[in-house]
Amino acid sequence: MPVTISDIAKAANVTKATVSYVINNKPGVSEETRQKILKIMKEMNYHPNAVARGLAGKSTEMLGLIIPDISDHFYVQVVRGVEKTANLYNFTLNLCTTHAIPEKEQEMVDLFTNGRVDGIILMTYFLDLDYIINLKKRKIPFVLIDSTFDDKSIYSVNVDNFEAGYKATEYLIKLGHKRIAFVGGPQSSNDSLLRFRGYRQALNDYGLSYTEDLFCQGNFKREGGYQAFFTLQQIQPNPTAVFAANDQMAIGVLSAARAAGLKVPQELSIIGCDDIEASSLVEPALTTIKQPIEEMGKRATEMIFQLIYNEKPSQRKVVLKTSLVERSSCQAI
Repeated sequence: MPVTISDIAKAANVTKATVSYVINNKPGVSEETRQKILKIMKEMNYHPNAVARGLAGKSTEMLGLIIPDISDHFYVQVVRGVEKTANLYNFTLNLCTTHAIPEKEQEMVDLFTNGRVDGIILMTYFLDLDYIINLKKRKIPFVLIDSTFDDKSIYSVNVDNFEAGYKATEYLIKLGHKRIAFVGGPQSSNDSLLRFRGYRQALNDYGLSYTEDLFCQGNFKREGGYQAFFTLQQIQPNPTAVFAANDQMAIGVLSAARAAGLKVPQELSIIGCDDIEASSLVEPALTTIKQPIEEMGKRATEMIFQLIYNEKPSQRKVVLKTSLVERSSCQAI
């Protein structure tokens, strides 16, 4: 059984309150007694409970991270950026996944704000502004990644998703494509919406008309892109290029196109968004818009530690830029 405060108190012949004072570095204990208790704690291999320390108002040296999914490589890269930076501060990362379930998002935030961590990084999609504003009253630092809120009092790290959509579409237009399909993410995704707006703006700027036939709703998963391809192939004339709102769906489109006997990029150009590791491993390798995903995690973590240590970050809203990664899945016509 694990050693308890009662065990330490009995061995030192002091009260549990005295042991608690030593653990939480409070005054009222003589130096001789303090050293005696610390020595016994070491001999008995006693480690203070992090939750108990948090409830006592002391640092838990733990950082909370809430993300929708750990199986998607996009989120894996976010975690990597957070964890690497947290390690520099000797903090332990406490990771929770919500599977994009609205109730789970709130449940995890409520759990973390109960003294279990010193700060929280949030990637949530269903918490509304009223909840976030109320969260500020709990006096625990938090930073949002991919925030949809314009409130200037909220700290966040984001990517310019409108730019990403514009850049991908412009690239295809400059290759000579005029019938460019867009495969979107879930309707709840602000990232997908902004990329779609960038797509439409690029079409408009280059004198091309947007038609609803060239829009297909996906789900940010490969199977969503796979199904989207067959929906788009029913349109006449067929699109000559597809911009998928993330790499997972783009890889799904690529797989479906090859299964249907289409040559990529000779008969269909495909571009994605994110630049996950798999995008360089498929055949042909996927052209994509690179998001600085790991950097998002790093910057959010740097910001949360500034807040934990009562330092005011220089920016409340950080917006990172994207870049085009040219591979083999697109071709001029």
